[in-house]
Amino acid sequence: MKTIATNYNSLFFLLVLFVAAGCNKDENETPQHLRGTWIETVHKTDTLEFSESDLFILNRGMEMQGEYLLPKPHSGPYFYEIERDSILLIWGLSSSSYGISYYFEYDEQNEMIRIGNFFVDSLSRNNEILDFMRVN
Repeated sequence: MKTIATNYNSLFFLLVLFVAAGCNKDENETPQHLRGTWIETVHKTDTLEFSESDLFILNRGMEMQGEYLLPKPHSGPYFYEIERDSILLIWGLSSSSYGISYYFEYDEQNEMIRIGNFFVDSLSRNNEILDFMRVN
């Protein structure tokens, strides 16, 4: 009986090894040119922080909600996938697993990101394009 368990463990280990070897890590990595912090150019209150993973953090600051100081709405992590001229976003704090596509453009010469307004607030309108410039 112990031999059968050992064989299953060995088989499982080999299966995990083959699956891991077959995964292309680059598919889910943030492109090098996006890594870092980006600040919205008009109001200069919202930032995007891209790391090495397939998510970025939207920092919108804090506000009083009742008696509590909490992050502004829609702050937090966003999973993303960059397509040709759009970005598919899933808010990490949402219960939905469906993504929504927004306009996306990276301007290499000026180190700017243009992205459709994926969060709505009193300072902006729907369908507005937001510009972010690199901070670091």
